[in-house]
Amino acid sequence: MNISAFVAAAAHDMKNSICVIAAYLEDALAQIAQQGAQLPPQARQLTSQALYETQRVNGNLVQLMAIYKLDEGMYPFEPAEVELEEFAAEVLERVRPLAHIKGLSIESDLGGCEAVWFFDRDLIASVVVQALFNAVRYATRAVRLTLCTEGGQLEIRVEDDGPGFPEFMLAQGFPSQQGINVQTGSTGLGLFFSRLVANLHRNGERIGSTRLENASTLDGGRFVITLP
Repeated sequence: MNISAFVAAAAHDMKNSICVIAAYLEDALAQIAQQGAQLPPQARQLTSQALYETQRVNGNLVQLMAIYKLDEGMYPFEPAEVELEEFAAEVLERVRPLAHIKGLSIESDLGGCEAVWFFDRDLIASVVVQALFNAVRYATRAVRLTLCTEGGQLEIRVEDDGPGFPEFMLAQGFPSQQGINVQTGSTGLGLFFSRLVANLHRNGERIGSTRLENASTLDGGRFVITLP
């Protein structure tokens, strides 16, 4: 087994363990909610942070495995027809437990959207779910998922009412190469992965793209992925 294959296998094992931990946390929170109990503010904050970090690590491992398979030509990239209303409900449900423990409203808007679109469901779901987790992490009251079709393209927007993206992130966009930020520990993996996934989606001369903005309708940050 070569080194990259070994790393991919190890990442898969870690992902399984992280999924179990996340499931235990979500189940515990669900039982608390069913009993009508209220966590003390500090416990609520610590629990939400633990759940966020667990889901973030899980998402990173999924993305690392996908990057490995794409690089090795092993990923079955096959865009197919996706019902957008069902897709929106699926990705929102993934982040709802964390939004609930933080007391956030989470909503979707498909008012200007086609009923279906063609894309790789698993890859796009991974990108959007991670964007939603980030939005929930920094939001103070609300998170919104918007899907709309304009000019023959689908835009998926994730917005929050948090402080917005820092200027250096807006300036550098989605770099293909980025070192490790020693202050935040960020490797830029999520941004790299989202751009890679977007660029895989093509229709004639049109290519998928991503962007960051501080033009959210909720007055916070906005992540956008556009698919032709």
